[in-house]
Amino acid sequence: MLVDFAFICDYAEVSNKINALGIGFDTIYAPKVPIKHRSFFLVFKLRANIVEVGEKNIKISLIDEDGSNIIPDMNAKIAILKPPEGMESKAQVAVGFDKVEFTKYGSYSIHVVLEGNDLFSIPIRVAPPPQPVAGK
Repeated sequence: MLVDFAFICDYAEVSNKINALGIGFDTIYAPKVPIKHRSFFLVFKLRANIVEVGEKNIKISLIDEDGSNIIPDMNAKIAILKPPEGMESKAQVAVGFDKVEFTKYGSYSIHVVLEGNDLFSIPIRVAPPPQPVAGK
């Protein structure tokens, strides 16, 4: 199984293709903590060959820099469909995170595990807003 791409964005939906807005941010600026971030999405696309088809268990975790879960793990199943002959199959996924509470500034990450194997992780940071530079 190969990961074509993975990113965090403001909004996404999957139909025949992935539609996403605010692609690829890695920092949530918060004037104070704790903060409840309204929503964001994890988006990824997988490619699989014929021997990898079938229903697969997937687990998505959002953890802090100490390895503690910020929200309960998301467990789901995804279907890797049999591809046309000579082609690879694909799975396009968009997962929404709503009203996630970040209790402190620092580093967090989203971890994706497929069938018990680490697939990928994406870092995300919560930081105070940048301060304007004096004289500019």
